[in-house]
Amino acid sequence: MNITEMKIFGIVWELNNREMKVISLGVGVQSTALYYMSSMGGLPRADVAIFADTGAEKTATKEYYDYLINWQKENDGIPIYRATYKDLMIDLKNQTNSSGNRFAPIPAFSENGGILRRQCTSEYKISQVDKMIKEILRLSKNTRFPKCEIWYGITLDEMRRISKPIQKWKTNVYPLVGYSITPDGKNHRISDLVMRRGDLDNWYKEHNLPIPVRSSCVFCPFQSDKNWLHLKRNYQDDFQDAIDVDKLIRDSSKRGIKDKIYVHRSLKPLGSVEFDENQYEFDECSGDCML
Repeated sequence: MNITEMKIFGIVWELNNREMKVISLGVGVQSTALYYMSSMGGLPRADVAIFADTGAEKTATKEYYDYLINWQKENDGIPIYRATYKDLMIDLKNQTNSSGNRFAPIPAFSENGGILRRQCTSEYKISQVDKMIKEILRLSKNTRFPKCEIWYGITLDEMRRISKPIQKWKTNVYPLVGYSITPDGKNHRISDLVMRRGDLDNWYKEHNLPIPVRSSCVFCPFQSDKNWLHLKRNYQDDFQDAIDVDKLIRDSSKRGIKDKIYVHRSLKPLGSVEFDENQYEFDECSGDCML
């Protein structure tokens, strides 16, 4: 491996110059901060940032994406690519996955007390990023991927969301906590930087940049009541989309799911839930969506 050291603001970074560096951009607080820092010289500069648009993004997220594109043009930011190969909203309404075959469920709540196995993250986020990388590099269908670093905006208070890459051509990099993980599961310390979520809020304020909303699909079950209530009060169209999806997935027996399922943990239809405004901690995300 061709490893070199780079010193930025007193922090020594160990970088592999031979690997393409890709920011997985969710347009949430952490991944967007990572994008700004890398663009502005506070972190090593990535090659590209890829936003995997699921087709079910919140209106506030899409609005911030437009802001970020303008910022990129005016500030020589890292090039941003938007992957729109799949549409989770349409597929859920059609009760199929992106290829028109099996149902790709969201991690909804079941009457039996369980949560459905997540398939949406892999299919509508990770695979979209991979396809865009292939398009950017102009790789033919059967050409192997070159070694790439995929950068994620994970902070110290969410270290549980760190994971090793499944594909052998990837290295997962977490610049905000100074770690990378190779496909063999080995952790590598790449810097001494350690940041928490609160540090990022302060960073946005210090640099006079607007703070994005929490990034997730409008109907994502991994949302606190506070987030649901914010959506209901401020983005009524988004909330109605969530209600529609909640109704559509209720009876999924044709897809092998015997119990009724719901997007809210109360196991009540979303439109009838009385949200608790003080309930704001609910996060079981694997780390690829809400960034």
